[in-house]
Amino acid sequence: MEIREIRQHQLQAYIDSKEYKTTKYVAISKHRALSHIRNPRVKADDLVLVLIYEGGEMVAYLGVFADDLHFSTGVEHVGWLSCMWVNPIMRGKGIAKKLIQAVFEAWDYKILVTEFTPAAHGLYNRTEQFLDLAKPEGVRGYLRLNLAYLLPKKDEKWNKWKPFLICIDTLFNLPNALRLKWAKSNRLESKGISFEYLSEIDEEAWSFIEANKSKELMNRNRTDLTWVVKNQWLLSSGLKDHNAKRYHFSATDASFTFLNVKVYDKALKMIGFLVISIRGKNMKIPYAYFLNGAEEQVLEVVYEHMLGLKLDMLTVFHPALVKVIKNGKTPFFKTRAFNRHYIIGKVLGDQLAATPDFIIQDGDADAAFT
Repeated sequence: MEIREIRQHQLQAYIDSKEYKTTKYVAISKHRALSHIRNPRVKADDLVLVLIYEGGEMVAYLGVFADDLHFSTGVEHVGWLSCMWVNPIMRGKGIAKKLIQAVFEAWDYKILVTEFTPAAHGLYNRTEQFLDLAKPEGVRGYLRLNLAYLLPKKDEKWNKWKPFLICIDTLFNLPNALRLKWAKSNRLESKGISFEYLSEIDEEAWSFIEANKSKELMNRNRTDLTWVVKNQWLLSSGLKDHNAKRYHFSATDASFTFLNVKVYDKALKMIGFLVISIRGKNMKIPYAYFLNGAEEQVLEVVYEHMLGLKLDMLTVFHPALVKVIKNGKTPFFKTRAFNRHYIIGKVLGDQLAATPDFIIQDGDADAAFT
């Protein structure tokens, strides 16, 4: 068994190599690799991929996303575990543990994880190297029924029932469309709210963001936010190219886009700035900045996009927005509360204890890209 480590400065050579072009599996898509290479926070010697080979063939890999945490005691350079895969025929041989140990050693145990499966969580617990970082409450709002999309995502066995699920969706969404038509009428105009799209964050937007930032643990700057929007991990296509077919995580989707959105009140005073991501029929808000008390107006712009673009589902973790959605009037026929779990390496425990109050934006870690 051979373990191979790829640093940031070696990543371009890996995706340009003959091995990458011809191997049965690849450990990263090319556009995701380029995003890692352009990450403003990555360092040339940062470990970004660990590969394991057996008999000359790659049988497992683990990716790492470089980041900085802004504690009250200073800035720590850290890595987020991402996209771990082990070939099913090699499972039960301790390979996942070898991958994680290689990353621990390369990053001095300054590692974080989120969006993990129960099985992966058990693996991380067994290392005895992690503490809980945060468990923010989120809310998911459903505008239309889309069981034909949601259930197969949870379990592939639902794929054989897809025609039946489509029928259920259609039967529900026909009368639901009348409700949504009424909900859409003159929402923004009647409340004096308007919005503006930006291809890049301008001076007004950045000044607003700086003035309305809370104590963010990741504390993204203007360059970081621009990089997120311009270096997607998912390309919009209904088809998979040669590389995507060999990659075990998402590299394409039918549609994926970011929107930078300024929000104004009736006096054309800026009251909010949102980075919105739309994947298929689902919306997230990776980054949100707004004046205190402007939550409802900001959400009206979100609802306008949901209704106007005929989206199905919104997922939000920002505490102020979650509170308004849970307690206010929304266009959703159903909302569901749930939590996102973040864990952090124990070696960062002292800095974490010294930083009791912090905000994690919805798009922090690698969540904005998926």
